Amino acid sequence: MGEYIPEEINHVRLHPELTDKYGIPQLVISCDWSDNDEKILQDYFEQSKEMFDKAGFVDIRTQERDSPPGADIHEMGGVRMGNDPKDSLLNRWNQLYYVKNVFVTDGACMTSSATQNPTLTFMALTARAANYAVEELKKGNL
Repeated sequence: MGEYIPEEINHVRLHPELTDKYGIPQLVISCDWSDNDEKILQDYFEQSKEMFDKAGFVDIRTQERDSPPGADIHEMGGVRMGNDPKDSLLNRWNQLYYVKNVFVTDGACMTSSATQNPTLTFMALTARAANYAVEELKKGNL
């Protein structure tokens, strides 16, 4: 696995006509591998083969699976956290800028996770956002 770097061309949008059984617009996901992703994959194969060779493994073969983005890794992004509502949907507390009672604390708020499992980060973001939400509720802001 390697870090999938955010690409502005990749995006999620609502379909202008298709809806689900509840009348909610369906999502259209536009996402593909970039040249950088292919280079990371080739480097992964080379580095892995070298490590296995040095460890004494024999008959080492690498194989691309041609899977689409999101098939087997922790995809991130989609509801970016940032300091400006012009280029992000969430504030620093993982709260939607325009819908104050909605907090997003899963991988959607993060544009990247490198190669590690992001679950502990999700948990920390959730605890932080929940604490903030409780304080805002006490103040009457939510």
